[in-house]
Amino acid sequence: MSRLFKTVANPFSRTALIMFAWTHRRTIMRWGRSFWTELTQPGRIDPKRVAVIGKVLWAITRDPQLAGARQLKHVRLDDDRLVIDASTRWKGRARLVDTLSEIEGVNAITDERGRVLSGSIDTTAA
Repeated sequence: MSRLFKTVANPFSRTALIMFAWTHRRTIMRWGRSFWTELTQPGRIDPKRVAVIGKVLWAITRDPQLAGARQLKHVRLDDDRLVIDASTRWKGRARLVDTLSEIEGVNAITDERGRVLSGSIDTTAA
């Protein structure tokens, strides 16, 4: 009886898992790219930095509009500055900055070129 159940359930489980992964592919890839970038840096892995990256990614994932955004590729930390890899024409940048500016450990939000995104708080200038 259990063998029959395993045979019937396995293809369904695999199909369900594949469908879930395909539906959430952008979120999964964003998490993967961001953690891969953080974990492959030379030197020791800092658990605090990994925790901040996790908080940032979780905040993005909780927002349905940000979670499915094609334009947002990955995020990374440079000291206490969050660097966002996203299209320059993306209209969701303001929403992203508003969502991420409340996270402890992030003092500024910039793009790949180092430009501070509008609405982000830069405490180094004070």
